[in-house]
Amino acid sequence: MLACWLAWARVRDAMVGEFDTRLIRVAHTAASQISPQTVEDARVAGEDGGGYLAVQVQLVTLRGATGLAEASLIDTTRATLVDARAPEDTEHSPSALDTLTAQSLGLALRGRATISPPYVHGGVRLRAALAPVIDHGRAIAVIAVEAEPTYLAPLESLARRLMLIALLSVAAIAGFTALLVHNALAAARLERRLSRAENLAAMGQLTATLAHEIKNPLAIIRGSAERLQCGDGEQQRMAQFVIEESDRLSRTVARYLEFARGEQVPREHGDAIAALEATLALLEGEFKARSVTLDRSRGSGDSATVLLDPESLKQVFLNLLLNAMEAMPGGGSVRVTDRLTAGNVEIVIADQGPGIPAELLRRLGSPFVTTKAQGSGLGLFLARRLAQSAGGELAIESGEGQGTACSIRLPRVKE
Repeated sequence: MLACWLAWARVRDAMVGEFDTRLIRVAHTAASQISPQTVEDARVAGEDGGGYLAVQVQLVTLRGATGLAEASLIDTTRATLVDARAPEDTEHSPSALDTLTAQSLGLALRGRATISPPYVHGGVRLRAALAPVIDHGRAIAVIAVEAEPTYLAPLESLARRLMLIALLSVAAIAGFTALLVHNALAAARLERRLSRAENLAAMGQLTATLAHEIKNPLAIIRGSAERLQCGDGEQQRMAQFVIEESDRLSRTVARYLEFARGEQVPREHGDAIAALEATLALLEGEFKARSVTLDRSRGSGDSATVLLDPESLKQVFLNLLLNAMEAMPGGGSVRVTDRLTAGNVEIVIADQGPGIPAELLRRLGSPFVTTKAQGSGLGLFLARRLAQSAGGELAIESGEGQGTACSIRLPRVKE
């Protein structure tokens, strides 16, 4: 019986320690991405400030990616500045953690990262990791992430098993081995989720920052293009391209912000063939500048309505066409084909580049996985997400020395 109890205690300590380490790491990661200026902006300007939006995008993304119960930013008055779950109910009010785990919150406000003992909130058992946001050696705010202590249920199950182990030694060995295997697999899955959470949190921060920084340069570019419209026909045509693409980029950034905040973006229909032709026309000069020829093979139809708006369709095609051109720095040919069936439209964009190794091809399409030295992998990631949001798919076929073919298959909308 003593041996069983000691085994249970060791497993408990290991699981609690692993949970503590990983939850504090999530809080540290989030706190490290928030600057003192962002906190001050969120405190002073509230929901109208860029700082509030940047923190909200990060916390909402972090909570959604890791399955946290809650994520929030708490200021030195112990009031909630930003809440990822229920901002209307909790923001600018005293944090519930000030009552549920006041000692842990106090330590974090004094500059020490900590994790609270278990507590019950809303009928759910939780623990909170709290990491300070530091400015010149002092804490100016605290990032709090709350999660259910998932080890409690396995520990209770283990306790029941160990009672049987005390009676049946053979069953004890089998049960303990199974538990170790289960814990190892769970640890590996959690590691992958944490890595993905960090990437997505960085994406959320990047999206919010880009939205803030792109606005003014876009307005200047658009205004300059409008002034260039007084020139000859070709100059007017190119200036109109600049105006249209500036407006599209503004709407695209706004749409990505809505997506990052978890808002439901209304679905619109678009013509995939028309969007493809418009994108090819837009890139006509880019093809010439890169010494790339376009081999366009048309299908039997002139239009194909799909459940994706024209701007999103252009975003998908633009990413794939630019990838194809960048795969051939010395020039080459890009083949673009479309094929209509009763229920789908399929568009294939193929290049004559060096191809992609099989090991990298399996991971391509995930955030920050790229074949480019200066790339981020986000273009292909967003293109795949947009295709999936319309009920379609993006498939990539490639082999070293054989080029790469990207196939977008989208369901057609019955008109």
